[in-house]
Amino acid sequence: MTSRERVGICLRHGKPDRVPIHEDFWQVTVDRWRGEGLPEGVAAEEYFGSEIELMSVDNSFGFPTEIIEHTDEYTVERDNWGDLKRNWNDRRSTPELIDFPIKTRADWEALQGRLVPDPARVDWEAAVRQHAAWREKGRFIAIAAIPGYEATWRKLGVEGVLTAIAEDPAWVMEMYEADAEMIVGTWQLYVDRGLDFDGAWLWDDLAYKNGPLFSPRAYREQLLPYHKRVVDFAHSQGWPVILHCCGNLTSLVPGLIDAGFDCLQALEVKAGVDLGHLVREYGKYLCFEGGVDVREWFADEAHLEHEVRTKLALGMSNPGGYIFHSDHSVPPQVSFANYTKVVDLVRRYGPYG
Repeated sequence: MTSRERVGICLRHGKPDRVPIHEDFWQVTVDRWRGEGLPEGVAAEEYFGSEIELMSVDNSFGFPTEIIEHTDEYTVERDNWGDLKRNWNDRRSTPELIDFPIKTRADWEALQGRLVPDPARVDWEAAVRQHAAWREKGRFIAIAAIPGYEATWRKLGVEGVLTAIAEDPAWVMEMYEADAEMIVGTWQLYVDRGLDFDGAWLWDDLAYKNGPLFSPRAYREQLLPYHKRVVDFAHSQGWPVILHCCGNLTSLVPGLIDAGFDCLQALEVKAGVDLGHLVREYGKYLCFEGGVDVREWFADEAHLEHEVRTKLALGMSNPGGYIFHSDHSVPPQVSFANYTKVVDLVRRYGPYG
């Protein structure tokens, strides 16, 4: 069974030959692993057989990126959203967010015209070449974008959007709608070029360690209709949709089901997400990806094996399907030997009977 077939069956709430494996790795993790056995010139995803590939589209304002300041310690840049941010040079971490392009409605009115699907933003030759390479390897290919809350804080900052959710929801919904139409229109450009996809992937971090960043009611009243707009388009193309959401999203799950999502990822244990609870309460509606505590992968082999086996068993019991993934991504505290053991365990205990 190919990865394309295996993941597709899971996302349609079936059981393939075995649990699919997908993973994300910090660059500093890969750098560490080069000295521990990961061959030079081979991506960690390729070496370990990660089965989902993402083709991300540009649904930002489309500003040119520019370096504002570069030192031995950090780099300050302005990105394609117009955000000014500082990144450390020697490690991957969340950047320091310094400034945003929108502070008033007038700023939004001046910039919203940039949210127009534009084929000139895409290197079509590279996209076609990459798509063909993934197809040849039998990968599951998902078209990806950043919608909703995530796209909106990139325009006016976290404090700005959370304040607007409470005080000016009509404006927030206007921005959500513009993002949804930008994504749908941009995805249509790829369809028109003849690129076929197996699914869709959306990044929208709606929660933090202690729960959602806004209430389930605010989600339903303000964001759900625009998530649904994008999900409905994906479903019209035959694409199941995976939502990546950091933090504890548990109280939002009923609304996410109503929006039409087929799978939730990454289910952060360190934020209090309980894979067993999700399986029991929502397993007939959703596939799950993740929910495995990556901190246990720092530990001795017994702890590592217990975490992988127990979470794998929970995931495999889910009637809606399960894809194996850490509860976010693999940091540099995880050794190459330990991650090799993780993959070996999934391949050993992951086949369905």
